[in-house]
Amino acid sequence: MIQRLNNTYHKKVIEYLYREKEVNIFLISDIERYGYDSYFFSIYGGINKKGEIEGLLLKCFEFIIFYAYDEFDVDEFASFINESDCEEVCGKSEVLEKLEKKIDLKRFRKVNIFKLSKLSQLPIYKEDNIKLKKIRFGNLNKIVRLYEEIDEFENTTVDNIKASLKTGRGYCVERDGKVVSMAKTTSENKTNAMIIGVGTHPKYRNRSYASKCLIKICNELIQERKIPCLFCDNEKASEIYEKVGFEKIGYWSIYKKYL
Repeated sequence: MIQRLNNTYHKKVIEYLYREKEVNIFLISDIERYGYDSYFFSIYGGINKKGEIEGLLLKCFEFIIFYAYDEFDVDEFASFINESDCEEVCGKSEVLEKLEKKIDLKRFRKVNIFKLSKLSQLPIYKEDNIKLKKIRFGNLNKIVRLYEEIDEFENTTVDNIKASLKTGRGYCVERDGKVVSMAKTTSENKTNAMIIGVGTHPKYRNRSYASKCLIKICNELIQERKIPCLFCDNEKASEIYEKVGFEKIGYWSIYKKYL
């Protein structure tokens, strides 16, 4: 039976999500930050006759994240998703693939999930002639313009970047009065962080700018005992991540109503 969960289920919820904590960064971070009484999102669980969790679903307006570790009631969760009239569902690929024939959404994207697991390969960050700046509210307009100039990125807004920085951090490189490279995190929790927005303006590539930003962030996270993770479906970028110690641990899929 699917039911909305409250704080009394917190211990069971966290234990369930921590079975694959790198996959569940977004779920764990939102629960850590907002709890179970937020007006804009709700946590639902499939609860079996023994009172154990079999599947967890976070619903935020028309957006859903779904996760299941092992068995779950496919038909019940599919009906729940369809009746919720959501516009997007995302989660671990092998879990959502069990639902895809039963939900009213189509797969939009499938990406690799990476985790920094080979710490001995991670270079130590050192100050040099590439000066990094923290991404702050004062330079967000420059960050937005960089998103517009990188073909691989979707355009974003100042408000979106502000929201991500509330649960993360970022570094950038400035040249000629504009931001030309960056790396950020979001959804940081007690044990992990999601790295996002790693990229460089086409005219400034092959100068190790983005790698420098990435290494700086990873060094900070490791010192704080947080393991960096990221999503990537770009072969060239994946090679760079693997060189500094990232390892593929699975796949993440996004399903949308309107493609």
